[in-house]
This record gives sequence, C-alpha cells and structure tokens, in this order.
Amino acid sequence: MRFVHRTLSIGLKEPFVSNTGVTTEVRQSMVELTWEELRGYGTARGADPAEVAACAPLLAGAGSPYELRRVLDRLAEAGIGPAARAAVDMALHDLLGKACGQPLHRLWGLAGLPLAPTALSIGACPDDELVTRGGTLADWPVLKLKLTPRDDGSRAGLLRSVYGGRIRVDGNGSWSPDEAVRVARTLHEHGVELLEQPVPPGDPEALRYVHERSPVPVYADEDCAGPQDIPRLRGRVSGVNVKLVKCGGLLAARETVTLARRAGLRVMLGCKLESALGVTAMAQLAPLADELDLDGHLGLVGDPFTGAAVDRGVIGLPTAPGLGATTTSTDYGDN
Repeated sequence: MRFVHRTLSIGLKEPFVSNTGVTTEVRQSMVELTWEELRGYGTARGADPAEVAACAPLLAGAGSPYELRRVLDRLAEAGIGPAARAAVDMALHDLLGKACGQPLHRLWGLAGLPLAPTALSIGACPDDELVTRGGTLADWPVLKLKLTPRDDGSRAGLLRSVYGGRIRVDGNGSWSPDEAVRVARTLHEHGVELLEQPVPPGDPEALRYVHERSPVPVYADEDCAGPQDIPRLRGRVSGVNVKLVKCGGLLAARETVTLARRAGLRVMLGCKLESALGVTAMAQLAPLADELDLDGHLGLVGDPFTGAAVDRGVIGLPTAPGLGATTTSTDYGDN
C-alpha cells in the first residue's frame, strides 16, 4: 500500500470569527493511499505533518483496506494522535468502499434512511452584520450562532428578529456554570433549541450543573473526544457533538455514536472548517444522527475536492464508491 501525504492551505471567502479566534485559511494534512490501482483520500485539519509522516512505516505490511481495524489499532498503539489517525482512517475507508464498488454509507447498510438538515454557522460578528446575514439566510432551516464570553444570549434575539427557523448556539466554553445558566435562560426566551459546550472543557460536573438547570438542552463538544468520554457524559448532558478529528476517524466515530445511543444521548455530527473531503467522510454517518452540522466546506475558496452536496440545509450523499469525494486537482490525480 503506497502512502503519500501533503500539507494544503485553503482560503476562506471571508474571515470566520469564534471564541477561539479569527480564521482566514485552513491548513490540512492530506493523505493518499494507493492499493491495486485504487486511490483512497483522507484529510485532517490540525494534524501535525510530522505525525502524519510517522504513519508511513506503521502502514508497512498492510495488505489491503480489509485490514483497516488492525492498521488503525497499530497507529493508536504507537501513540499517533487522533487527527493524524483520522486522515489515515478516511483514506482506508475510501479504499474499502472503492474495493467493494459501493458508497461507504451503502456498504454500512445506511442507504435510504432519512437525513436531518444541516445547520449553517454564523461566526461572532457585529450586530448589524448578524441581522443582515440572518435575513439573507431565511431559507436555511437551521442556523448556528457562535457566541463569545462577552455575550449574554441576547444576540440570539437579534437573529430571531429576522429569522424564523431553528436556532442553535455554540458557546465554545465561554462561561462559568452560573453565567451559562443565565445565558441559557435568555436563549430559551428566543426559541434556541440547543446549546453546545457552554463551559470550558475538562469539568463534567460543570456540564451537569448547567444541564440540570438549563431550559435549553446542553450538548458536549470539546468534552466529547471519542467513545471513551461517553460514560462520564451520561446524565451530564442531553447530547454530544462527534467530530472525526477529535475521535480519530470514522471507525471511532461510529463507536461513539453507538455508545451515545446506548447512554440515552442525542447525537450531532459536526466538522471543522475543512475540505469537502472531510465533511463528505462524516456525511457517510449522517443517517445515524439527530442533528447535523456539516457546513465546514461551504465558505472555502480553492478546495481541491467536491463531495456531499448541500442545498439550503439539505444534504445529498454521493453515489460514487468509497467516500464519494472527487478531485480535479493535478496534485491528486484522478479517482
């Protein structure tokens, strides 16, 4: 199995502002695996290029994508981090689907199931810009508003004044538990349907405190890195946001979803600001989710991949084998 990796920078149409800072470009590690003339592609934002390169010798001796679990276990045992593992995991799943001649979601038996609409995120922005954007996005079924420690929840009212659809809020760990409860009460007044990660990660009891007092369902994001976190989140939140780069790829994401369901938690599938390749990979699991937040590729310029179509919140899963993402870039060649 031939292994190639590159680091790629993709620009944004406009800067995206959140509690974690201002993003103007997306740097991603891209992985290409070749097996029997088939090419599998994977990507991960935030992966250390040196760590991705360290995967190459660990893939030596991998005979086929049918050995996917054994290969991924080897990477984990070697201490490869979740972002780098996610890139390899995607490429292996892409190869697996192509070897079988089926889209991955169909290979998993998920074809024909209904899909929830995906939210479109609005970054932290001035009030007048929020009102303008909310008005122009009136035909989107769900909008997600990013808030910062300076927000008290009232900006959801500004959005509600021009937008009649479903509103979600991402706190990005902005508040103390008591502040988060006050914000949640204000959000409830404006019909917000859920609140992600209102307190800084690392304190499940703080999540429980807010969860037990909030009139708005509380979801864990940064506090849910993978299947190992589900037991401690049970009873402390209403749901979890699962992302490939946090948990280490599709294999771990499926395990996280399964455990969350057994724990009585709702499941959101999310993404980073990232290439359509990564978003399309996560979309393969979309039929298993209650909520989707798969818009991370929509604001990019020069993305070398195309994949899952998004039309005003409605996701169309690709029908091509594997992940279904395609590229016209000469750097990657034909699928």
